[in-house]
Amino acid sequence: MKKMIMATVIFVGIMAGIIAVQMILAKLFTWQVGETFSKAALAVLFYYSVCRMVREKR
Repeated sequence: MKKMIMATVIFVGIMAGIIAVQMILAKLFTWQVGETFSKAALAVLFYYSVCRMVREKR
């Protein structure tokens, strides 16, 4: 149970960081840059989590 809570807290922190960086990039450049960053970061986070789950199943 503790592992699940820690994973949730880490995930929420990463999502908050992605949103913050997206907002900063949108202010500095354009909203397209922020959207591109967030899509790429979410894809990397998704594939990382899938690889980690597969590795833990072994």
